[in-house]
Amino acid sequence: MSFYLADPKYQITAGIITIIGFVVVLVLSESFNNLSLGKILSLSREVQKKEGEKEQVKTENKELRQELFRIVSNIQQSQVNNTYNTPSDEWLKLLGVVKAKEPDKEEEQEEQKEVQRTIEFMADREKEREEYRAQMKQRRTAEYIGVEKYAKTLSMPEYEIIQGAEFSQAFDEMDPIMHRRIVFDGYIKSSGQERFIDVRPKSLVSSVYYDRLYVMLNKIYLYRQAKGISAELILIMLDIEGETNNRPSSPDRFYAYFQPAISNKLLKIETISISNEEIESYEKNGQQSLL
Repeated sequence: MSFYLADPKYQITAGIITIIGFVVVLVLSESFNNLSLGKILSLSREVQKKEGEKEQVKTENKELRQELFRIVSNIQQSQVNNTYNTPSDEWLKLLGVVKAKEPDKEEEQEEQKEVQRTIEFMADREKEREEYRAQMKQRRTAEYIGVEKYAKTLSMPEYEIIQGAEFSQAFDEMDPIMHRRIVFDGYIKSSGQERFIDVRPKSLVSSVYYDRLYVMLNKIYLYRQAKGISAELILIMLDIEGETNNRPSSPDRFYAYFQPAISNKLLKIETISISNEEIESYEKNGQQSLL
């Protein structure tokens, strides 16, 4: 740019602008005691920082107002609940004890039905107990009859029957596996032959029984090995009249499991039928030999 009216003509250059800037600074320095461009820039950053802190304070004030509002609301609600739950004086005056009203007919009938149901339940349980006791008694009688009927089939000139037999205490030292007391339903001894008898209704020959049968066979095996005699277990399966098998076990599986014992003449299975007439006669006349 040129000064067109001046003579000679001048131009505004970068040097002139720099000089003018120094002049402005000198003028301002005369007006203020302390003036610095660095301080001006620092003041700008401080303003920005204060603005950020101001926004943070606004946010905290907002959160505090919300929390205060929640606390006040809870206090007011609690006061309302306490006022509502507090019984009035008029209501307290009505509290007392009065004669009970006559029970409603429907309620009385329902109570009677409940009592009747309880009586019937107890009667059914007692009936089940009686039936179970009668069944157990019938089975014990059938076991006695089964042992005696088996002994009759032997046709031996001399023998002795022991009903309820077990090994002596000396046998405990012979069993290297376990000490378990086993009581056999019968024991018959003859010359050169000893028979241990276990009687079992067919309805009770299940997989649960296999464990007990195994233990009996193991003890008899050790017994005959120690004494060097012939000994076997006679398993008498009772077919009791009128008794059904609620837990049937597969006969094929049973024989397959104990086939080694049968082959080694350690186990022999006999089936004997028992009628209700035989049981009634035995119970009526008392224990007596059927031989």
